[in-house]
Amino acid sequence: MTTFPLLRSMACSLLFALIGFSLPGCGTTTLTDTWQSPAFQGKQMQDVLVVGVTPNKTNRILFERGFVNELANQGIHAIPSYEVIGSALPTKATVSAYLKSKNIPYVIVTNYGGKETTAEHVPASVSTYYTGGYYPYYGSYWDRYGSSTTMVREAYVSTRSKVMLMTSIYDVKTEKLVWVGRSKTFEANSITPAANELAKRIVANIK
Repeated sequence: MTTFPLLRSMACSLLFALIGFSLPGCGTTTLTDTWQSPAFQGKQMQDVLVVGVTPNKTNRILFERGFVNELANQGIHAIPSYEVIGSALPTKATVSAYLKSKNIPYVIVTNYGGKETTAEHVPASVSTYYTGGYYPYYGSYWDRYGSSTTMVREAYVSTRSKVMLMTSIYDVKTEKLVWVGRSKTFEANSITPAANELAKRIVANIK
């Protein structure tokens, strides 16, 4: 069995090897470009092998586990590659050997596709707050003994980073690409929720 093209980029790390900021309560992942083979339908994807291409063992396990959990929520049986080929970096030999010996029709491969950073200038600001007297009582907020505090925030540059991930789905039997998508994800402190969100968006996109 020949290698799947994206497995050649084994030296690349996933976004989750990077530590940035999270946006609690907000969606952080968007699919920017996708392609789907006319011969492929989402309902066909019942059993899949999930491969996270990163040399970081812990991040790979967390990513694959999060991805698998979300696929399970969508009714898709998935196997994380670390469980069946070990925690070492996936290679052509290990992935191909496992797929050749099992009846798994599809494999999902996610790897790093670059980083996009944007910078925004935040201007300085001055705010004044009336605080009342040193020993304030109700009336002191309006009498002449009150005091005020002025707070100054200097101008600064706010940066945001988005990491590009390339996710591909292959038909194991034919070794042909049946779906591919590029996603942008804010760097996150928590790997599992980010993996869940990516999987959810991918499944929703497949027709």
